[in-house]
Amino acid sequence: MIAAAIVGAVPPPAVATVPQAAVRQAKPSAPAPDRQAAKTTDAVAGAYYEFMLGCRLEDEGDVDAARAAFDRAMKLDPSSADIPAELAALEVRQGRTREAIEFAQAALRIRPTHSEAHRVLGTLYASLAEREEKPSPGAGGPTNRQLAIDHLEKSLQEARPDVAAGVRLGLARLYMQGAAADKAIAVLRQLLADEPWMPQGVALLAQAYTDAGRHADAVALLEGAADVEPSFYETLASAYEDEKRWRDAASAYAKASALNPSDTDLKTRWAFALLSSEDASAAGKARDLLQDVTKAEPTAGWPLYLLARAQRALGDLDASEASARRLMAVSPASTSGAHALAQVLEARRQWSAIIEALEPVVAKRQGGRASDTALLLTHLGFAYLETGRSADAVNAFERASKLEPSERSYRVYLAQALVSAKQYDRALALARSERTAGATDTRLWRIEADALRGLERFDEGAALLRSAAGTPAGGAAAIQSLAEYYAAAHRYAEAAAILKPAVAQFPEDMDVLFQYGAMLERQSQRTQAEQVFRQLLAKDPEHAPALNYLGYTMVERGGRLGEGVELIKRAVALDPHNGAFLDSLGWGYFKLNQLDLAEPNLRTAAAQLPTDSVVQDHWGDFLAKKGRYADAVEAWRRSLAGDGEQIERPQIERKIRDALNKLAKDRP
Repeated sequence: MIAAAIVGAVPPPAVATVPQAAVRQAKPSAPAPDRQAAKTTDAVAGAYYEFMLGCRLEDEGDVDAARAAFDRAMKLDPSSADIPAELAALEVRQGRTREAIEFAQAALRIRPTHSEAHRVLGTLYASLAEREEKPSPGAGGPTNRQLAIDHLEKSLQEARPDVAAGVRLGLARLYMQGAAADKAIAVLRQLLADEPWMPQGVALLAQAYTDAGRHADAVALLEGAADVEPSFYETLASAYEDEKRWRDAASAYAKASALNPSDTDLKTRWAFALLSSEDASAAGKARDLLQDVTKAEPTAGWPLYLLARAQRALGDLDASEASARRLMAVSPASTSGAHALAQVLEARRQWSAIIEALEPVVAKRQGGRASDTALLLTHLGFAYLETGRSADAVNAFERASKLEPSERSYRVYLAQALVSAKQYDRALALARSERTAGATDTRLWRIEADALRGLERFDEGAALLRSAAGTPAGGAAAIQSLAEYYAAAHRYAEAAAILKPAVAQFPEDMDVLFQYGAMLERQSQRTQAEQVFRQLLAKDPEHAPALNYLGYTMVERGGRLGEGVELIKRAVALDPHNGAFLDSLGWGYFKLNQLDLAEPNLRTAAAQLPTDSVVQDHWGDFLAKKGRYADAVEAWRRSLAGDGEQIERPQIERKIRDALNKLAKDRP
């Protein structure tokens, strides 16, 4: 209000009665101006009385009586801009927008610089702008936001200190809504100069800095604010998140949570920052926080999803699966539970289980976010590829790409699936189209080359990959891709020749060294290959592929079975769900005639890698050893139908014939 209401206001004093004698003695010219002055004084005093009465009546809740008092005040003193301005403010408080605008405009007609009238109009137009109502002026006129800014800027010129802060806050918000962050920053800096560490001002200035791309300034502001007022730690944590400073964000959330220990949202955000920090020790703390949250809020979806993620990061896949299935139960319409479950099953390489779990979910998806369905289709697509269902994989990735046409990665996956499905022409066209459109995914070079190889245009594919390997951006990965291309065509000597100089060029890249050792072994240069693998393991004793490859080589050669099994066991300990490693371990136990130890490993590997010819051959040999000839035949047939790598087809065909003969003899 313009003036504070006075309780128990009394009428203005009556004009003193002038004795008749005195009147008579007065000069004839005096009475006229004296009466005019008295009349004016009466009007102003009466207006003031009605104004104060109106203020009091509004405070008491009698709005209609207050309006009547203000109306009488305006009639008594039509030259006062304060009265219609106060009436405008009253109408704002009563939600009568049209009347408020009319009274505020009336005040400005009396005094164009009236701060309160400009403030009222600025506030009203800002409210209209937020509600996206039509602007008051005719078509082509300024928008409500522009009108609001104009009035608040004028209000600020004469605003009293007690209202200036609110005007600056409103003006800053309008500037930010209009993408004028620099103007907002200037207004808010002045606000904080007058009102240091005002919470709304600090928060808004931090956001303005962020909008202007001045992230460091936002963080510095909030760090200073948090030192003065700890309640700013939550906002500071969010600013750290914007900068991907996850460890700092987790620390700030920890301090914010200490102030509000029962706030489950803070704990959840703290846990998310911990999981994003890539700190090995953070997952345990995140799990503990999320267990507290999910106990307090058992049906909250996001904390359950994060809990499954934390448990997976800790290697507790059983607990992670339980959390994912719990999430699917409490939020059946959401895809987050299915996504979390797929991640757990992928960690175990349980591809068939993924298909079984996700196919019904995708079939039921009606509406919802296209990106969520596309993500599930991606999980399905890779599971189909791993189980040899290339046509289904193509279909899944095609659907995902249609749902999310702006997401290039889905088209890369589709091109890979097309190669697996031997649809080489389509794969080639898609890969080239993506590269022509500017895609930078280096996998497209290899996909295009593989499609060319499938079309019996090997040299074109090799030339393409050589050109990629020759670019500065190619690096070790491009050289490896070229070597793998030759290896896929069983041209191991040429692959080794490509990798040998790369070993010297990239001495710290253990994958290049590993691949070089593998190419030597494929050429039966076993002594040299073992030297390379041991050199690698001396640098990185936990390089699981090297441990497995060297161990399996020893098992196959048969001379050092025990040492080979120990190496493979170390690989399995590092990656316990890797089907290739499990097959190696099972095969080592088989060679040692420890069949009870061999069976679970070989069975798991065979289920996980149904198209791996070597794995299926090993499983068939085990089944035959156990006298399960019919099952062995099925495994060997899967071996012949698989990738065909590193098997001798005539030998497997002979094993099938022998098993069938034994089955025939056993029949009555």
